Amino acid sequence: MSEGERPPNPYGSPGEPPLRRRFRPPPGGRGDLREKGWVPLHHFVFWWFLLLVSDVLFYVVLTPIWLGLRAAAWAAELRSRATR
Repeated sequence: MSEGERPPNPYGSPGEPPLRRRFRPPPGGRGDLREKGWVPLHHFVFWWFLLLVSDVLFYVVLTPIWLGLRAAAWAAELRSRATR
């Protein structure tokens, strides 16, 4: 580091005053994420199920509809230009 630079302030953004209160853990906890434990397996299963359903909905159902609408608009534009 050069002489004029200061190390970043861990309690606030550089150039701004420090935070009024330091981080305090929630009541009844030490603030350690490890004490939360593992996520239950059924949450992961539900997440992947929703992800699969949304992918199928978007890529298999909605994308062809959108492409069909764009093709119909393109054909209508070409037809209107041909009649002029």
